[in-house]
Amino acid sequence: MAANQASVNARPADLAMDIVARMESLADSGEWSRIEQLAARLRNVLLEIPIDERQAAIVSIGHCLERLQIKVLVSRGEVAEKLSEIRRGQVATRAYGQPERRAPDSPLR
Repeated sequence: MAANQASVNARPADLAMDIVARMESLADSGEWSRIEQLAARLRNVLLEIPIDERQAAIVSIGHCLERLQIKVLVSRGEVAEKLSEIRRGQVATRAYGQPERRAPDSPLR
């Protein structure tokens, strides 16, 4: 309850920075779907920042989002590499004459 009250009383710029920090933390643990939810919330919070504070807040948030983008690109590269390894393994298995898996509905011989 105290955390909810603190976030209600927080300035929009502080709330935006908190959201970006949580996004970075989620990126570290690979929780990408939750990051998308926070990105939508961040967009709304940015519009609540007073005009005279908005530019400084957006610059700070932009730096955080650049770090987040790097994490996303690294993760995407890791996934692509893993998929490539799996494909190479499948090709190698077929090349060495290993029987392919039967479909679940295929009859037994």
